[in-house]
Amino acid sequence: MGSKLRGIVTVLSPIGAFVEVADGIQGLIPVRTPAETPAEVGHIGAEVAVVVTGIDRERRQVTLSLS
Repeated sequence: MGSKLRGIVTVLSPIGAFVEVADGIQGLIPVRTPAETPAEVGHIGAEVAVVVTGIDRERRQVTLSLS
């Protein structure tokens, strides 16, 4: 955790923005408050700088935040 990466926004959904950080590996930047929207992260195809904030190996999920 804490790794800084660059990735591409692939999906915007009501729960957050999905970002591909490596070939076949996507993480989620979750919407944290009702006032936030996934579009605040960027548009689909945008390159963003992110930080890994959580890894759930059992569920194979990565949680990210903007850096």
